[in-house]
Amino acid sequence: MSRTPDFDRDEIIGKAMEVFWNKGYENTSMRDLMDATGLLKGSLYNTFGSKEKLFMLCLEKYSVYSRGLFYKKGDPKEYLVKFFKRLVDEGVKKDFTKGCLIMNSCLEFMGKNALGEKASDMFAATELNLANVAKAIAEENSSLEVDKVKTNLISAAFSIREISKFRKDRKFLKQIANNALRDFDLMI
Repeated sequence: MSRTPDFDRDEIIGKAMEVFWNKGYENTSMRDLMDATGLLKGSLYNTFGSKEKLFMLCLEKYSVYSRGLFYKKGDPKEYLVKFFKRLVDEGVKKDFTKGCLIMNSCLEFMGKNALGEKASDMFAATELNLANVAKAIAEENSSLEVDKVKTNLISAAFSIREISKFRKDRKFLKQIANNALRDFDLMI
């Protein structure tokens, strides 16, 4: 008879995600995961199968979280202001040095293996989200070039995430956001 684990699986995935997010997949050891989760190596392997499978679950958890922040309805301009304000506010926090899990994973795996495919899919979903916002705004302003605007939004979002790893300068991060928002006559 198998034993029922006496821990919250989703909580363990969340703790593991933080480790992977901060250290990257390759630089995360089983010891790191054991320390973060409080589980023994055997429990981690019995529950998740492998480090790769656990990381895939972490990417899925992050993906679900990210999709919860995607534009659905309402004022797309208001959404963009809140979106970039959140990125800047998180970015200037002293303890926020992990950047973006999607970008980190894309850079680490660069399209190789299932982890790279998942990271690329997550990037594509983020790109589609910002394209949808640009399209919603373009419905009001037909002079906007949706692809150009989408590219500016993506570049700004990921730049803020990456630069905020080492530069906690609110004014500078806001300038990046405002350069992308300029197409919509918006500022944060």
